[in-house]
Amino acid sequence: MEKLETRLEAFIANFDVEKLCKDCAQPLGISELDTRELLNTYLNEAKSNIHLITPYLRKDIRILEVGSGIGILTAFLKSEGYNILGIEPGAQGGFSFMTSMQDAVLRQVAPQLKPEILTIGASELDENVHGTFDLIFSIHVMEHIFPLDSAVKAMAGVLSDGGIMRHLCPNYNFPFEPHLGIPLVPFFPKVTRYILPKKIKANQSIWDGVNFVTSSRIKNLASKNGLKSEFERGVMARFFMRLQSDTTFANRHQGLIGHLGKMRFIGKLIGVIFKLIPPALATPMIMTLTHDKK
Repeated sequence: MEKLETRLEAFIANFDVEKLCKDCAQPLGISELDTRELLNTYLNEAKSNIHLITPYLRKDIRILEVGSGIGILTAFLKSEGYNILGIEPGAQGGFSFMTSMQDAVLRQVAPQLKPEILTIGASELDENVHGTFDLIFSIHVMEHIFPLDSAVKAMAGVLSDGGIMRHLCPNYNFPFEPHLGIPLVPFFPKVTRYILPKKIKANQSIWDGVNFVTSSRIKNLASKNGLKSEFERGVMARFFMRLQSDTTFANRHQGLIGHLGKMRFIGKLIGVIFKLIPPALATPMIMTLTHDKK
């Protein structure tokens, strides 16, 4: 049987990308070329990060994707026969285009395979309304959730006994902002706006939409809500090495880190160094949250 990653690529290949770009360009007020670049970014991230949940997928469980974005992964998993619900609040934090792109994507999905994606935030999850889920996941979403405290509490509330959460997001214990590609003032990231005002002003909506989540904050929130947290090792090294093998990913990282990563010898050397960085200090981070049985 084909690997899930291969089937996802085939699923994406069935989309009429030209039509998607035309359908999205006018509502977004940007060119079809810029729309294609945006679309390629999200399609590439879906293909590159589905491994986050692959080992945990089963047909007899209920799944929640927090921040379904343009809907690709939610739609794909629905087409594979998984019982999945998505949530995507849409117009917030510089991501107002999500609703238009998601609508365009789902118009190309067969009606019987179209997933349910609720326009709510994670903080609005309620066991009495939405039930419980055995697998909850998000990809590059946790850093955009406001308020994060109530969101973690709500997600913990709809996580079934024995259920598991998997989240991939930046860890701002490492002083770097990946969306803007800029260094941050260590331990006081918000102070960076006074040091790089022009760069931040040019991307103000994105900057304002980042909560600067850290591994320590997640650990504290998890403990407060009866969850155990674990952070995967080696994630930073793997993402850094993607700069040498993933053209779409590399094109998004044009700063110093991006240039170093594309240099074969230096890139490999830095990759080895990044493997030694403890997960609590590395970015991005992959966290696993489960009910604490203590």
